[in-house]
Amino acid sequence: MNTHTPMVATVARRMGRAAALAAVLGSAAHAQTTPSHVELILDASGSMFTRLPDGQTRIAAAQAVLTDLIGRLPADPNLNVGLRVYGARTIASEPGACEDSALTLPMQGIDRQALLQTVNTTRPRGATPIAYSLTQAANDFPTGAGKKLIVLVTDGQESCRGDLKAALAAFKTRGIDVDLRIVGIDLDARAQQSFAGVGTFVNARSVPELASALGSAVQTVATPAQTTVPVTVTLTSGGQPVTSGPTVTFTGSAGGVGTPLNNMGGTYGANVLPGAYTATVKTATDTQSFGGLSVSIGAANTFTFDVTPVSGVQLNVTPTPPVAGGSVRVAYSGAPAGAKNWVTIARRSDPDRAYLDYVYVQTPSGDVTLAVPDDESEYEARYHLANPDGSTRVIGRSAPFTPKRAAVSVTAPKTAAAGSRIQVGWQGPNNVGDYVTIVPKGAADGVYTDYFYTRDANPGTLTVPVQAGDYEVRYNNERSGRVLATAPLSLSANTYAVQGPDTAVAGSEITVSWTGPGNPRDYVTIVKQGAPVGSYLTYFYTRDGNPGRLKTPVAPGQYELRYSTEATSPNPTLASRPITLTGATYSLQAPREGRAGESIQIRWTGPGHPDEYVTIVPKGAPVGTYTVYFYTRSGNPGTLKLPATPGEYEIRYSTEAASPNPTLFSVPITVK
Repeated sequence: MNTHTPMVATVARRMGRAAALAAVLGSAAHAQTTPSHVELILDASGSMFTRLPDGQTRIAAAQAVLTDLIGRLPADPNLNVGLRVYGARTIASEPGACEDSALTLPMQGIDRQALLQTVNTTRPRGATPIAYSLTQAANDFPTGAGKKLIVLVTDGQESCRGDLKAALAAFKTRGIDVDLRIVGIDLDARAQQSFAGVGTFVNARSVPELASALGSAVQTVATPAQTTVPVTVTLTSGGQPVTSGPTVTFTGSAGGVGTPLNNMGGTYGANVLPGAYTATVKTATDTQSFGGLSVSIGAANTFTFDVTPVSGVQLNVTPTPPVAGGSVRVAYSGAPAGAKNWVTIARRSDPDRAYLDYVYVQTPSGDVTLAVPDDESEYEARYHLANPDGSTRVIGRSAPFTPKRAAVSVTAPKTAAAGSRIQVGWQGPNNVGDYVTIVPKGAADGVYTDYFYTRDANPGTLTVPVQAGDYEVRYNNERSGRVLATAPLSLSANTYAVQGPDTAVAGSEITVSWTGPGNPRDYVTIVKQGAPVGSYLTYFYTRDGNPGRLKTPVAPGQYELRYSTEATSPNPTLASRPITLTGATYSLQAPREGRAGESIQIRWTGPGHPDEYVTIVPKGAPVGTYTVYFYTRSGNPGTLKLPATPGEYEIRYSTEAASPNPTLFSVPITVK
């Protein structure tokens, strides 16, 4: 949608929310003396259409408050503000959803209108790839001096199994010191806990709290201006100006008391704080709302509202009643011309600026398909006429309809071995975002472990947790977070073991047998004795065979063979046994000197594994350096060509088994 997009119902009228935001942000703008770079990251996952306790949808609350914030940013040449959005392009259950993150506006000055348009046209669709977005954001920032800030607005925790703390390492790699501020929108306790130790976190459950959190986040780099700006409204009807009679009121989409505009001899005007607004025009016979208004610093802020009565557009919704969480087909006819008119659905009690799923329409008649919330409230379809200034008004409504929830059930075994795989059947609506998972008994809504989308299989296969205990198999919807059906499951302890030699030569290859379920993500590895849970060096997946082959580390010492799984994080150790690695024998037999460019033969002693090699480097070169080389697997002796530059060199026996490739043995050589 265009710069001025529709907004959802405001919260109950209390003291002005715009004023509350102003109080948080400070009293005056100030210029920065060094460059500041701010990246706003907006969550556009499907759950952003969920409503806050006050009735406002999460996406509408975020759009309203961000519009207020962007509209008031100071015109500072050293302030650079960009925008990254995730979840707006790919439905969560489709491939690529976990890489759906895009830098929509780079941090190059403040393109206020582009920021407003992008924020207000963002349509929630997909998953919540927070870790991936942060990793990508590390490349969005310059590496020069100045403050660097990320303000991440999200209504959920990471849904793509990314590691948030590991994602921040990307900034350290580039030498960037970034201040990460995470603003949660109505997160449950588990989601809040997922951000522990990652940046600065604040949870907001209402528009005022969200405004306060955003204000606190940005005030370290920019104090938005709190001065009001003039707005001017012209009314027309039938192509002629309306100079008297109606009243015009501007009300902030983030809430607050409306501001009446004064009639100034044919135009209406007032001073208001920058932000998102809805205008209400009252005549003796009619009241019309014009939503999606953006007022900002440096803009003309002039609007023209056509109050000409328009014959209603006919809207027909099928099926009725629709399945809650499913979709409806909305047929429309008798529509006026317009490239940016649109059809949406909203609760019947919502004000005109409210919207959920929507589609642009341009033809006088046609039909669109819209997603229906997982909610049994009364809804209606609405036709919005877009005005040239970007404002919209409703000129058609369907008959009301109430979605009905379908019967849902899951069928699973009552008992299973922990860490095994089970088949689960289901019955339900198979809506977009429906999935089946297994969780500990009594876990909060929205919790999940292994899962499958209902669209992918019936029955589907789940890898159950590795810990014995009481669990539940659940049919969930990821958009609403609601649990639709459950079935109990008791998990008994499984049997795990690894069998291998008690001792082996460091850098050699050993055979290891294992006992366990052999799930696709189970593996056997070797680690230092006492290494943290989840550690691994060389490994093989159990799915690849029993027994399997492991290459041992090149350093002698005390180690462990471990049976682990990637089913949870950190990967738990399910069985282990010790192994002692003794030093291998390495040697090189080569001439002590040779002529530049000459080829020489070198004999070697060592395990001769496929990743071991012999090379020649300048004397004292860093570990891992190499020039010409041959792999030991190629034969004994091997041949090396000496460098063209005379000097002191070393012939090294090395391996690619570790990084940097360690030197296992070396001898000097003089090149003449």
